[in-house]
Amino acid sequence: MASRQGSWDGYDPAPIEIQTGDVGNLSDIMRVMDRAFPKTYGEGWNHHQCRSMLSMPSAKLIIAKMNNIVCGFVISRQAADEEELLMIAVCPDHQRQGVGHHLLEHMLLTARNDDVSAVFLEMRADNPAAKLYAEFGFYKIGLRKDYYTGPSKEKFDAITYKTMFTD
Repeated sequence: MASRQGSWDGYDPAPIEIQTGDVGNLSDIMRVMDRAFPKTYGEGWNHHQCRSMLSMPSAKLIIAKMNNIVCGFVISRQAADEEELLMIAVCPDHQRQGVGHHLLEHMLLTARNDDVSAVFLEMRADNPAAKLYAEFGFYKIGLRKDYYTGPSKEKFDAITYKTMFTD
């Protein structure tokens, strides 16, 4: 896994390009999905699930590119003044380079511009992404006991998070 580096160590990563996507990006996001989510917990979606979600009028897709290659994405959906972050994924070889941070930042900015007042998400309790979400003001509001099953049949809770926009 690559580590986050600055230009001070002689490494200058490619710029991250963030843009709106659509169902036409399905093959790119499935490539990222397959690499980003181990089959272990059943968190990744299949082609049909992604196509169905992206076909909904309330669904939003934001993609990240480095060197013109899709390396991450966010899928969310809006209902009234609330938005749910359904999926965020970054290819393992692009993790810890700011891609997830840029995606989440853009998603939240777009939500705010769309008059969203609160954003929700749910994730496995031991997911290290909790640190990223905390940076953006997400806090725990709920728990689903034993929601995920691990590789050795151990159970993991799902935690629901929320962030709100204040003016």
